[in-house]
Amino acid sequence: MTNNQEHVFVLDVNGKKLAPTNTNKAWILIRKQKAILVNKYPIVIQLKREVQEEPEECEFVCGIDDGSLHVGIAIVQKCKSYNKPIFKGTIEQRKDVKGLMDARRGYRRYKRNHKRYRPAKFDNRSASKRKGRVAPSILQKKQSVIRVINKLSKWVSISEFHLEDVAIDIRALIEGKKLYRWQYQKSNRLDENIRKAVIMRDNNKCMECGKSNCMLEVHHIVPKRSKGSNNLGNLITLCSSCHDKTEHREEQFINHYQSMIDGENIRFDYAQHVMQGKTWLRNKLSELGNVTLTNGGDTANKRIDWDIEKTHSNDAIVITDLEVNSDICDIKDWVIKPMRRQSEAKVEELKGFKHRDLIKYTKRNGDSYVGYVTSLILYKTN
Repeated sequence: MTNNQEHVFVLDVNGKKLAPTNTNKAWILIRKQKAILVNKYPIVIQLKREVQEEPEECEFVCGIDDGSLHVGIAIVQKCKSYNKPIFKGTIEQRKDVKGLMDARRGYRRYKRNHKRYRPAKFDNRSASKRKGRVAPSILQKKQSVIRVINKLSKWVSISEFHLEDVAIDIRALIEGKKLYRWQYQKSNRLDENIRKAVIMRDNNKCMECGKSNCMLEVHHIVPKRSKGSNNLGNLITLCSSCHDKTEHREEQFINHYQSMIDGENIRFDYAQHVMQGKTWLRNKLSELGNVTLTNGGDTANKRIDWDIEKTHSNDAIVITDLEVNSDICDIKDWVIKPMRRQSEAKVEELKGFKHRDLIKYTKRNGDSYVGYVTSLILYKTN
């Protein structure tokens, strides 16, 4: 926890959304029993009376800096005198979904292959072939953003959403520079077949020993198991004997081979994940309110003009297009970690603890750890 200023969401007794307040005033209302604590992270209080007067003329704009690994999200209050950020946070997306799905696929195939008299079935995956489908590993990232927004919308009236439109130039990433229009029409390799292109680039010889009159292999410098890309900067030509020497030891030769071809392993999966799911996310946001699109160039320019430090959550503030002073952007930056669906275990409570409770554990040496309860296991004792 940091000592940065934290704003508190306020509801009246009927659940009406009111203007946020500061933490000191919120705790005073709780101690005087004029309000109750509804949520602690972030703090949400509910007054014990009905507020009938009209709220202050202000609106709340939500900015979203969408990414594959981290998503910045912020809410800025637009008032008559100045704009004030009231919430900012960073969603740390899950990275284990694809591995879990691969494991499930293995179990499913094993089970099917060991059914003796089951007739073969082909082309029966209609759900995975429907139009507009988003892969589950990508979809769960976008769904986590919508869940956070739905949660915040219960405490504050968000009138508009600003989303940074993602349009990543893959060719520019490969070349390392911005290209002219005519350069996109020209191929960046010697042959359309990637294997032939690598061999032709390396002059039809092994780059390790120099042999040419032999069987040539195209070797992934960073192996595919380590997310090695399938492009010219990560491929090199080796003869069969040199290629066999690297088997199961590819990591030891990465720097050596990359220096030979002046190559680099550029990962496109993060950029592709963001681009593939942006339409789904945009459509879901449009169901919640007005959506305005911006781009990364405008975000960077405004952040520099407003003298705001670059973080995912600060970028989300800038994306709202509401100019704010850099000194009031230093509010509490929440870290939001999506969790797996609740277990179907029969143990609902154990010694006062429930699933997803936030607890603090202190060891005998004084070290403390804060975390969520992810599972409850009841051991039988004799």
